[in-house]
Amino acid sequence: MNKIDLYKNPNLPNRGLDNKHFIRAFLEIKANRSKNTSISYERDIKDFFNVSYIEDISLEDIRRVNIFDAEKYIVYLSNIGMSSATINRKISSLSSLYKWLLKFKDNYTNTEIIKYNPFASLKEEKPVVNNKETEFLTKEECRILISSIEVDNIIGLRNRAMIALALTTALRKSEITNIKIKDIDKYGEYDVIHITRKGNKKDLVKIQPEVYQYINEYIGKTNRSFENDGEKYLFLGHSKNSNEDNPLDPSSFNYIIKKICSNAKINKKLKVHSTRHTAITIAITNGVTIEKVREFAGHKNIATTNRYIHSIDKIKDNAGDSIDIF
Repeated sequence: MNKIDLYKNPNLPNRGLDNKHFIRAFLEIKANRSKNTSISYERDIKDFFNVSYIEDISLEDIRRVNIFDAEKYIVYLSNIGMSSATINRKISSLSSLYKWLLKFKDNYTNTEIIKYNPFASLKEEKPVVNNKETEFLTKEECRILISSIEVDNIIGLRNRAMIALALTTALRKSEITNIKIKDIDKYGEYDVIHITRKGNKKDLVKIQPEVYQYINEYIGKTNRSFENDGEKYLFLGHSKNSNEDNPLDPSSFNYIIKKICSNAKINKKLKVHSTRHTAITIAITNGVTIEKVREFAGHKNIATTNRYIHSIDKIKDNAGDSIDIF
């Protein structure tokens, strides 16, 4: 049976590419570019349709949704206290699914799967995202944060290695939690990590000697080795309720940083992106060229890097400095 027949066959209303459920096919396509994006899309789609499994959603369920349902969903999410950024992300996930389904038409019968996207024209309904400045650490605060971590247990060793790596490489949360032991390598005289960036772009990231030492100590204390455990994730969850080889849940990373920051008496609301922001900011203030910073941060567009420079310049070369009244 070919793909057109799959859509026309009334006995297979929920089948799509390669005889998979049509939304599962959509998610697998998204996973080719970013596994974490695909996971996020799946969660958002299931939440909207109030199902436990993607396969429980039929094409008829998709077609039944209209603009009023989309608007009511935004109101509902606002009423339960969800942030504007999260609401916009959920609407974007649903819109992406409908946009993908709009592509599919049958040239023989001129049949369309769906005719419009109820989530595409909600600019006025969606809440305005409050873009707060991401807080970041000074060099001295970085030292205080790392030295405050107690390393008399495996979790402490993991946290020290993970946060030191984040603060010195500007890696994203997904890039850190997806590292496997085999990804740590030698490149000439340097220790490096093979990283998969956004869009499945492969990259090499240099590790500072102190950070490599922290990683090596953590691996040793978990009774693993570079030679025998290459396929295992570097940073493990160490949960009593899960397999000991499970990677750290990315959602736990923000909680870990907040807790360590609180213990270190650093009064800043930090999250994983704060460590990335810190690394980029310190590199810029130390005089690293914009192109070097762009490569370091893994920015596809240099305009993204320029935003950091603009924020620093706005403070450093402030017009108020010329007002000499004291």
